[in-house]
Amino acid sequence: MKLTKNNYYSQEANLHYMSVSQFKSYLPSYGGCEAGAMAVLHGEYVREPVEAFMEGHYLHAWNEGTLDDFRADNPELYASRGKTAGQLKANFQHCNKMIEVLENDPMVMKALAGQKEVIMTAELFGIKWKVMLDSYQPGILFADLKAMKEMDGKFWNSEMGVYENFIDHYGYNLQMAVYAEVEKLHAGRSEWLLPHMVVVTKQKPPDHEIIYFDFDDIEQGLYIVGKHIERVKAVKSGEVEPVRCERCEYCRSTKKITRIKHFSEFRLY
Repeated sequence: MKLTKNNYYSQEANLHYMSVSQFKSYLPSYGGCEAGAMAVLHGEYVREPVEAFMEGHYLHAWNEGTLDDFRADNPELYASRGKTAGQLKANFQHCNKMIEVLENDPMVMKALAGQKEVIMTAELFGIKWKVMLDSYQPGILFADLKAMKEMDGKFWNSEMGVYENFIDHYGYNLQMAVYAEVEKLHAGRSEWLLPHMVVVTKQKPPDHEIIYFDFDDIEQGLYIVGKHIERVKAVKSGEVEPVRCERCEYCRSTKKITRIKHFSEFRLY
């Protein structure tokens, strides 16, 4: 299957390829659920759109140089009633502030230079993967652009029972590792390019950072993927039944009670 920007996120592409977001959607440690992931993959369940995703798309359209087209194609970005009718909604006006912060930082613009939205595929761990690099400078670096609520918070991982930073919590270390390996194979080199993340926050005023990952980080990320990939492959292929988490949107919407619980099962420790 040949991937384009028009079909990259399609159900057909997700059936044919593994992606980092799809991989994480199977793992409870990243808030995933096997049953929910399979239901989404086969079109049996559609997740409700989240406005934060649209804000991310807004930012990526700016990086790609297509922001004017994106605004024209998405009238829901604009208020339709009251005194602000016809104006960008407040959260997207704030996205413009985030963009302004990035545009005014020369090092950020240097990191985000190069080719945009570059699609690559490769076989890792016996399965085909797809990636899309936000900004790509062949032979030099690639960068991923992230919009975050904040960077300095701590995030509870209920599966592991520990607090994490935002990179570990959202699996961005895995994402950068897979991207680095796919890019290396695609380019036919023996060494990885160093992945970079450009992060801008939704705080007022926005904060921002450029974060890089070294070779040890890539090896560790690929190790984590390798530790879980056989189970994910078996579930995706239908060889084994997916496990329900009973906490995600899909499980809540399809839940049937099979036993009555004792109140002590709801204790935190």
